[in-house]
Amino acid sequence: MDNLKPISALMVEDNIDHAELMIDAFNDFNIKNTIAHVMNGEEAIAYLRNESPFEDRNIFTRPDIVFLDIRMPRQGGIATLKIIKDDAKLCGIPVVMISTSSTTPEIEECYSLGASGYITKPLQFDDFSKKMKELNYYWVLTSELPAK
Repeated sequence: MDNLKPISALMVEDNIDHAELMIDAFNDFNIKNTIAHVMNGEEAIAYLRNESPFEDRNIFTRPDIVFLDIRMPRQGGIATLKIIKDDAKLCGIPVVMISTSSTTPEIEECYSLGASGYITKPLQFDDFSKKMKELNYYWVLTSELPAK
């Protein structure tokens, strides 16, 4: 696995503990991966559009993939997904929804809006870490990501 292509991701997660677990699992998979973290959907859109305070395109680069929590204050994941998929410059970025919920209507809504995947957060740390590593295997080894 030394020849894995590093990928960059944007993690949109308001729970710091969950974000740290996901970032650790992402980086454990390939230490060359880069992952940026923002706390809500409004910050995610500003980051993706290089708007204040994320104007510097050398620092805030377009991610290969977005991991988007559904339940967040200010602007939730579903509203953020709609904005991303309605924006001609952003709609090609794969977005994986992450939630503690596994309700069918919510899952169906996310896919109908253009989500590339839907992952439920396990409650146990080991299960959570394993699921994030499996997610990385899929996006790095199996799936072809769009060119930036």
